[in-house]
Amino acid sequence: MAETLGQPGERPSIEQAETTEKRMETLKEKGIVSFTIKLTPEQINSIKEVKIEKELDQFNYYGPVNEKLVEKLTIHLSQLEGNTEEVIRTVSKIITKVAENTQKEFRQESTWVMVRVFLLNQEFEIPRWHQDGRYVTSNYQDNDGHKKTGKLVFTVKGAPTRFAEITDQGKWDKLKKEEQINTKTNYPHNRQTYHQEDMRIRKEFVTTVNETEPISKDQAVLYRVGGSDAKAHSEPPMNEPRIFMSVVPGSTEDIEKFRERYEK
Repeated sequence: MAETLGQPGERPSIEQAETTEKRMETLKEKGIVSFTIKLTPEQINSIKEVKIEKELDQFNYYGPVNEKLVEKLTIHLSQLEGNTEEVIRTVSKIITKVAENTQKEFRQESTWVMVRVFLLNQEFEIPRWHQDGRYVTSNYQDNDGHKKTGKLVFTVKGAPTRFAEITDQGKWDKLKKEEQINTKTNYPHNRQTYHQEDMRIRKEFVTTVNETEPISKDQAVLYRVGGSDAKAHSEPPMNEPRIFMSVVPGSTEDIEKFRERYEK
């Protein structure tokens, strides 16, 4: 399923609206759906050209998607240095358009948009399989009318996120508890012990999942978060620099409440 990124505020065509409907139905039924982000040659070229020579602090934006997000992203990504203003602004517009489409797709008023920039590193050679929390109360209902929360991830540049199905729920739940105890007991006071225990737990998590087919580099993923049926996923090995984004749509009230919790 392909989606062309136009200008923010453009109305979707009938074909795009039908694609959106199918995508949401798959999310409701399976809890996960991937789809292609179709970029123009100019956009693809800007992504290839963008230089990533240092990591940046995590970027967070809370609110409705509009030109304000483009401006804030442009300022943030300009810290990468060595890039033209045109390249940085094009990448900022790509992220903004994906976020805008996601907000519309879920028929919500607001979003939490997060962007992270990574350099090459060995941190995720052993996957960090985990499930995300709920973030907001709910942003869609499944086919049985149960309130659920969905999230979008898209890797603008670099390796895509990995996903897996949990095959041993009992062991998974046990390891989650061990992970919580390790964090509570050892972080940040005893970091060496924390990291040793974290690596042990990560290696055991690998035995509780079956990794699904890799996501293509030009694909975004919508997936369910929060609760026992949240989709398991991990960062990929960082064999190349990476620009990663995620979007959680929600009501104005929900996003503001999340911001207040997150920034405490």
